[in-house]
Amino acid sequence: MDELQTALAQLRNSNPDIRESALDKIGNLKPNDAFEIILPFLSESNPEIRGTAACNLGEINDIRSVAHLIDLAKNDPEKKVRSEALSALDNFRTPEILICLINEVARVKKSRRPRQIVAQQLQYYDDERSVDALSFLLLEDEDVYVRILAVDSLLALNRTRLLNVWQKALDDESTYVIEIANEAIKNLQNSKELLEAG
Repeated sequence: MDELQTALAQLRNSNPDIRESALDKIGNLKPNDAFEIILPFLSESNPEIRGTAACNLGEINDIRSVAHLIDLAKNDPEKKVRSEALSALDNFRTPEILICLINEVARVKKSRRPRQIVAQQLQYYDDERSVDALSFLLLEDEDVYVRILAVDSLLALNRTRLLNVWQKALDDESTYVIEIANEAIKNLQNSKELLEAG
């Protein structure tokens, strides 16, 4: 029996660990019908299996996965599953994903991992909404490990209007945040000097 047939057989196993391993195998092998094979597992009662299914939907790079991953990121009751879905969205770039990321920032119950994932991904969307989410919400997060990732992404999207944001970040308790803020300010000053010289 070849690898794919073995994995398909293991997906029917009663042991959730074996089913998870089989989902990972499908994600690695990427058969033509991988999307159809993985999709039903997003509805499993076991959150570990839902998370593994979400992760592998990201791996197979099928654009049809995006809507399902967004739905999971928005609505799954388990933080770990939402985190896996958000991580899997990193394999795609669509306007719908940007909206999903911004909505996650606005979520009332704040959790470190989902906010870290969002902070990292927003740098790929050169959009004022990304800049606002990073500067006014994530860079002001009480969790330093969220701010550290936010400051990296904001540096990638650096623009003149952020000068005040960067100056405020110079008071951060994190030396890394201060270091990046200084770098960002220097970059803005250099580009202003180039414009004036030009």
